[in-house]
Amino acid sequence: MKKMIIAVLGIALLATSGLAIAQGWGRGGGMGFGPGGGMGLGPCAADLNLTAEQIKQMQELRTQHFNETATLREALLSKNAELRSLWAQSNPDEKSIIEKQKEVNGLRAQLQEMSVKHQLQARGVLTPEQQAKMQGYLSDTGNFGPGYGKRGGGRGMGMGPGGCPRW
Repeated sequence: MKKMIIAVLGIALLATSGLAIAQGWGRGGGMGFGPGGGMGLGPCAADLNLTAEQIKQMQELRTQHFNETATLREALLSKNAELRSLWAQSNPDEKSIIEKQKEVNGLRAQLQEMSVKHQLQARGVLTPEQQAKMQGYLSDTGNFGPGYGKRGGGRGMGMGPGGCPRW
């Protein structure tokens, strides 16, 4: 009887674990269309009234940036793993750790530079009116949208105040 209960619990666990994995992590399904129809362009994207062509251009720029940075991102992951390994040693070598940290910092700087270039390209897709509206989101005295104060919150990677992209 005990074996049967354990078997039933095991089957139930296996059956429900697939649902948990299928749900994904965190806020939604990932790189799908966000507010304003623009691949997670942030809460202010809906206010910009992007055209279908602009959305397509933004998607293409994002895909291009993702592909161009793939090698750097992989190298950064690898160097971070090497750095963690150096720190995990019972007697860490200071010189090796400092050298590896310099390599990690160099890769991060390269990625940051590429991200800035990408954001400037994406900003170039916007009309002058849309860029002016975006400036309101980014200025210290501007309107960050509903629920966001003067200094805004909800910042994330590549995001300005109020969760709006810097472009």
